[in-house]
Amino acid sequence: MTASAPAGRGGLAMYPFAPLVEHYAHLWALVRESVPALPPELEWPPDLHPVWRGPAMALHQTCGWPLVTELADLVAAGRVRVVGTFVHTVPEALGPTYRSVMVARYGLAVAEPADLAGTHAAVNSTASLSGWVSLVHAVHGPGSTWQGPVTLTGAHVESLRALHDGRAEVASIDAVSFAHVRRWMPELVDGLVVVGNGPRVPCLPVIAGPALDGVALDDLRRAFAAAVVDPRAAGLRDALLIERFEPLDAADYEALHELAPAPQ
Repeated sequence: MTASAPAGRGGLAMYPFAPLVEHYAHLWALVRESVPALPPELEWPPDLHPVWRGPAMALHQTCGWPLVTELADLVAAGRVRVVGTFVHTVPEALGPTYRSVMVARYGLAVAEPADLAGTHAAVNSTASLSGWVSLVHAVHGPGSTWQGPVTLTGAHVESLRALHDGRAEVASIDAVSFAHVRRWMPELVDGLVVVGNGPRVPCLPVIAGPALDGVALDDLRRAFAAAVVDPRAAGLRDALLIERFEPLDAADYEALHELAPAPQ
């Protein structure tokens, strides 16, 4: 692989829990040993959407729903390439796929997800596959609308906080986020019950942008795969709840269109 000067913007910021920052930095450093064209440090921008579409984007992690919606034109034009995803060590994961965790306030009369119809939902974003698309699909089916009030929270942690504080009744949480919250902020899940899971979907994609046009996709995939299983990565694997890196293509996410909720 040919070395080049670091350029562009890079990050793996979809799980921005403070105890994980150093472990993501370690993983990034291991990947950069094979891909020196990557920026030297990770960034943690508060709004990732303009970063994903920007001409300086080198490598980032995104959500599956924005990948097949707002980034679809860039994927079709070859300006955004899917590198793959991490295989996670959470109960809801199966290979490079997982299911969201649907949680409700304790005492809510719920036996299955369909019973959540009409309840007050806390939703991190309507651009979220796990927090919104999976919720509507699990409760009402594809092509449906949510039949109850919605509070937009901006983050999965804030959705859990809304349930905990009594401002909402149900939320659909990314399974990896839920596992991290249980480990690092268990007080937020006290008094909540798991009532089901969303549809099985591919895990969060790692994408390469225009700043890495000169780096082959296979080289990026090999670098991530090697970094995750590197003996020096044992601690970060445990902290980040990952066991390996799986190459995926944009086509592996196309089936997500079938989950699309109707506009509110």
